[in-house]
Amino acid sequence: MPLLFQSQAMMCVVEQARRYARSSATVLIVGESGTGKELLVRLIRDESDRRNEPLVRINCTSLSDTLFESELFGHERGSFTGAVTERRGRLEAAGKGTLLLDEVGDLSPRLQPKLLRVLEEAEYERVGSNDSRVLEARIVAATNRSLAEDVGRNRFRRDLYHRLNVLPLEVPALRQRREDVPLLVQHFIGRFRHESICGVKGLTPRAMRKLAEYDWPGNVRQLRNAIHRVCVLAQQDTIDLDALPRLDDSFDDAFSLPTAMETLPLREIERHVILHRLNLFDGNQTAAARALGVTSRTLRNKMSEYRRLGFAG
Repeated sequence: MPLLFQSQAMMCVVEQARRYARSSATVLIVGESGTGKELLVRLIRDESDRRNEPLVRINCTSLSDTLFESELFGHERGSFTGAVTERRGRLEAAGKGTLLLDEVGDLSPRLQPKLLRVLEEAEYERVGSNDSRVLEARIVAATNRSLAEDVGRNRFRRDLYHRLNVLPLEVPALRQRREDVPLLVQHFIGRFRHESICGVKGLTPRAMRKLAEYDWPGNVRQLRNAIHRVCVLAQQDTIDLDALPRLDDSFDDAFSLPTAMETLPLREIERHVILHRLNLFDGNQTAAARALGVTSRTLRNKMSEYRRLGFAG
């Protein structure tokens, strides 16, 4: 998706990102889930002298500590059970390009000093090897957490925070730049109108006003899902209030919960709520876990249980 904005807040963020593109220093992008942090990573890469080099991403939440080390640094054959061949890691794959450390705020305490060493010494070793390799990639980190607060609570290393926070970039939530909503709405209508039977053209002024006044806790991602649903279900080419999905701070009607909730066992209610919240955050387990008030590990365990029982998700 292209960067779409007309708000002064986003103009300042984009201009700052373009200035950062001229440097090779580490960038830390902070913003709520769904605000478009990865789009800014691509902007920084595309406007830098690394534009023709790889952009490699690693999610700091989705892998266990052992797998994360192997994914980031690579491993030698026989370095651990299952390592039947050597493998280059994401740092090596990025080469002279850009490495995105996504959800870096969820990096485990055991791995934080290992990442700090890479940033400080600009070198690393594959798992099972003593041979150092030079770090050539530019590091960009992104998180939806307040790392400054996590440092104060001893959840994140202060020295690592300062190493990552050389060039800070904060992406405002959609509720802080409501003037961008109409532009985004028209973009998503253009993207999804082919899925409607009547060729949606736009919204009535009062429908657009309703969307602009909503706080969008899931940010641009939630708005995209809402417009997608509108286009699929539309029965006329201009959308009015009655065709909008239900909007409130708790649930997005794009994934309906059972109407007879009181008849379901507690285990089923829990499963529906978890899957609904994952849908709201477009599969982002970190954001969903935070909204549910549980740890990412708890949510991963629940999803493993559902898959074992044969439930999709």
